[in-house]
Amino acid sequence: MSLRDELLKAGLVSADKAKKLDSDGRKQDHQRKKNQALAAEEAARQVETRRQAEAEAARKREQDRRLNLEREAEKKQRELIARARQLIDSHRLNDPQAEIFYNFLDSDGHWIRAIRVTPSQRKALAMGRLAILRGDRDEFDFPLAPRETAMKLAEFAPNRVMVLHPESEDSDAGEEENLS
Repeated sequence: MSLRDELLKAGLVSADKAKKLDSDGRKQDHQRKKNQALAAEEAARQVETRRQAEAEAARKREQDRRLNLEREAEKKQRELIARARQLIDSHRLNDPQAEIFYNFLDSDGHWIRAIRVTPSQRKALAMGRLAILRGDRDEFDFPLAPRETAMKLAEFAPNRVMVLHPESEDSDAGEEENLS
């Protein structure tokens, strides 16, 4: 026998009041279970919101990292262009009085280009002591530079070296001495 039944028998509680207490107990149990379900749903919702926020933060970090890599690559490219420009301009040997045309193929091999050189520059080009480089002043900017400069430039900007023949000995001077 339950406590309710004993209280009813003893007359301490009326039947209506007992029913009301039972009903209130069931309502409280139901509300407690409902609150637990709502709390579980709210906890799941918070977990999902936190997971989405973490995923968004990770995506943002990855996007920022990629953007920083692109910026660094662009910065490095600008530095290499400036370095090449400075190297070419500081070692340019073009002579404004030169009258001999020296013809060569461009780097694509499609066009024949010409540059004015002196006889000694033509000989140095043929012997590999001078090189023809691609400048960036305009489309037809082809500076002459010493072999060492061309070799340095080829390390970080190989597309700037247009003509660099293999280095050879002074064979013309030897032939002239043999003729004498």
